[in-house]
Amino acid sequence: MARTADHDARRAQIVAGVKALALEVGLGHVTIAGVARSAGISVGLVQHYYSSKEELLLDAFRSVRQDILDRIDASIVRAERRHERIELMLRDALEQFLPLSRQRTDETNLMHAFAGLALENRSLHPGLRDAHSAHQTRVETALENGKVCGEVEAVTDSRAEAYALLALTDGLAVRLLTAPGRAQRTWARQALSREISRLFPGECRHHVDKA
Repeated sequence: MARTADHDARRAQIVAGVKALALEVGLGHVTIAGVARSAGISVGLVQHYYSSKEELLLDAFRSVRQDILDRIDASIVRAERRHERIELMLRDALEQFLPLSRQRTDETNLMHAFAGLALENRSLHPGLRDAHSAHQTRVETALENGKVCGEVEAVTDSRAEAYALLALTDGLAVRLLTAPGRAQRTWARQALSREISRLFPGECRHHVDKA
């Protein structure tokens, strides 16, 4: 167990080095040697854990994405305890992918930089496709749960609407990264909220029954 923990800690150290370096010089300029310097370890040790720069970038991308998803899951648990609407849970979840704070800006920057690199490097495509598929499934599930409780109309095409919501979120994120500002952040949140509200016009039967 100790050896596994040590390996996990070392990988986390290396990934942290990737993130710090990428935010400093841009993800496209990350090198194995640069990561080693950023992480405070040798090039050989980085290469011991990662056979290629692509593998390293994939792991960093997964790490950033997992941090966001862990935050979303924790927020959903709290929201469920308060018996909040699924509409609000989905809105708050998608806002985690918008650069609305320093931390989220760094995360969004890295996520979209990886997506840009994946357009040029096909070896990165599987990681990006897996992320898109998982996000699609999560949003579809929220819409389907909304149908069960009555917030979402039964005729709603959950697959198509989930795709559109994620595309809107991605587009708003890029806008905010390239043209940030207090007003722009407000507009982005309002645009996302309006679209989600359109899909959740009903009342949750579970909450009505409890009342």
